[in-house]
Amino acid sequence: MANDDNGNGLMTFLFGAAVGAAAGLLLAPRSGSETREQLGDWIKERREQGEGLLDKIKDLKERIPAKKNQIAAALKAGKDAYYAGQAKEDSLNV
Repeated sequence: MANDDNGNGLMTFLFGAAVGAAAGLLLAPRSGSETREQLGDWIKERREQGEGLLDKIKDLKERIPAKKNQIAAALKAGKDAYYAGQAKEDSLNV
């Protein structure tokens, strides 16, 4: 299929981009410096939240092996107690 556009699509896109940029400048609720300051504050808050989250993840990674060992020990103790009870019950039933 032949493209019979003759470059009109690019011109339409550029015209739309220019109109959008002009509308954004005319309808902006704040000045550029206020917007940049607000955006900078927002980014700083997100960075601090991210660092806090990374600290929590690091702490969790350090605690997981100990918790895993505790759970494994508890399961083993429960299993041993169950089998000891079964053996005692079997000896009484004989």
